[in-house]
Amino acid sequence: MRKLVEYPTLSLKERDRRWTLVRKEMQARGLDCLVLCGWPSCWDFNIANARYLCPIGGNAEFNVLVFPLSGEPTSFIFSPVFTDYWKGAQDWVADVRPKKGTFADSVADRLTELKMTGATIGIDGLAGPLDPDGWTPHSLYTRLQDRMPGMKIVNLEDMMEKLRTVKSSEEIAALDKAATLGDLMLATCRDTARPGVKECEVYANMMQTMLANGGEEPTLFLWAADKHPYPHPFRVPTMRPLEKGDMIICEMHPKFGGYFTHVERTFCLGKPEPRYLDIYEACLAAYRRGLGLFKPGAKISEAMDAVRDTITQSGFGICEAGIHGHGLASLEYPRYRHHALRADEGALKAIGDEFRTGMVFAMNIDLFDPKWHNGETGCVFAETIVITDNSARRMHSFSTDFQQLPV
Repeated sequence: MRKLVEYPTLSLKERDRRWTLVRKEMQARGLDCLVLCGWPSCWDFNIANARYLCPIGGNAEFNVLVFPLSGEPTSFIFSPVFTDYWKGAQDWVADVRPKKGTFADSVADRLTELKMTGATIGIDGLAGPLDPDGWTPHSLYTRLQDRMPGMKIVNLEDMMEKLRTVKSSEEIAALDKAATLGDLMLATCRDTARPGVKECEVYANMMQTMLANGGEEPTLFLWAADKHPYPHPFRVPTMRPLEKGDMIICEMHPKFGGYFTHVERTFCLGKPEPRYLDIYEACLAAYRRGLGLFKPGAKISEAMDAVRDTITQSGFGICEAGIHGHGLASLEYPRYRHHALRADEGALKAIGDEFRTGMVFAMNIDLFDPKWHNGETGCVFAETIVITDNSARRMHSFSTDFQQLPV
């Protein structure tokens, strides 16, 4: 079997940069080894920390990574039938093994091989500021305790997420490719959504476009189509044929090589009701306000409060309005969402209240008119933005205009 050289993997120079960065932080925290629980849940967001150090992932693959302070790491995957494929698809980590028994026993066996029965081990996914529920199974935690009673387990909380906040040039290039996929998906919706075509057919066409151009599953793709859809898209399309006058709102995280961007648009089959155009223009006004303020050194809170004020002055209500980081996951740092400020209270304290060159984040503005249809319908808009050396750049190129489709 040939090596899967087409599998998108960043350079060994990028690998070495990351390994050095993480090991420096491990040393500062007195950690002998990391166990990163790359669990393919929540659209693969929870594999991000492991995939940052070992580019194994996609199509719900597991990547439970044992990463020592020195020496070679070990990735445990789900099944032995994939082992040789992963060894040939990437060149960052040579020691790829299928789990034997449970993941916890596999990890414990490897830590024993490394003579770390009394070591200090940092584990991610045990709940932290960005994910208070966590994702690492309780059974893995308790089994490691049972197998290795002399080992000290430390909750990494958001250590890895902080280190992933600022993207390298190679990461930004991967995100640019993901953004291009999103533009193609939106163009597919524009070109194929017509009366009589089923919602699920348009949705499938858009997903096919992403995959046929090098994208990766799973990824987030939300959708709603109706004369008056709620102000936020739903999870899945239906088999209903589209009709003249239908609105389509969609939110997508196009994905390339594990990297997600975020884009949202509003479409109408035919001429929309005028109030939808007013709402959409308010979305754009808030977006333009933010884009003009985002730059290195600018305060995140001040810029986002100016966005909120722009929305408030328009008289429309907020379904969602804010920013959240994007990379190997969504809802990364930086994070400041007006619809979820309580959940994001610690985000600015964690990384500081300023934009930095290399930050990548989605800005989504989903609004409604509280005095129209009981506030139960609206428009969506989102773009992914990267902070450059002196300003901000939108990563998508699809038109920001309201999409009125021919019927």
